[in-house]
Amino acid sequence: MKTLYLLRHAKAEPGTKVISDRDRVLSARGREACDAVGAYMKAKEYLPAFMLSSPSARTKETLEHVAKALGPKNVAHRFEESLYLATAGEILHAVQSLGDDIASAMVVGHNPGMHHLSLLLSEPRHTKLRTTLELKYPTCALAVLRFATKSWASIAPGFATLADFVTPGDL
Repeated sequence: MKTLYLLRHAKAEPGTKVISDRDRVLSARGREACDAVGAYMKAKEYLPAFMLSSPSARTKETLEHVAKALGPKNVAHRFEESLYLATAGEILHAVQSLGDDIASAMVVGHNPGMHHLSLLLSEPRHTKLRTTLELKYPTCALAVLRFATKSWASIAPGFATLADFVTPGDL
């Protein structure tokens, strides 16, 4: 069994002529959302063994805040250049290349790639969670996908169980 957590970065400050998109940091609301989602993950025992993140300032900061909320355990992580504004296919490729010794992983990234990937991977069954997921994937939203496989390389569209989908507004 593999578990994939797809976390969209939290709300960021708007860009300016001086601050590039890549360098945008989290707003106060974004930091609060990270704390809430991190506390939710801890309470639900959603504890990724590995974290992948886009290298943008807002995704790095989201990862740091959520990891801190999860507790003192230092989780291995990597910042992947290919995840900056990545498509669903690019994110999927990064996940499929994970080592099979990793039971659970979290990707912190950007929309629309995160939304598209969560829809692509999850079973197309009409459930309340799936219907909610289809509507939108707001900042700091978390999708929890479970795969009945031992290999990340074998995960494919439509084969994940959508175990949870939560937004900061739900908390």
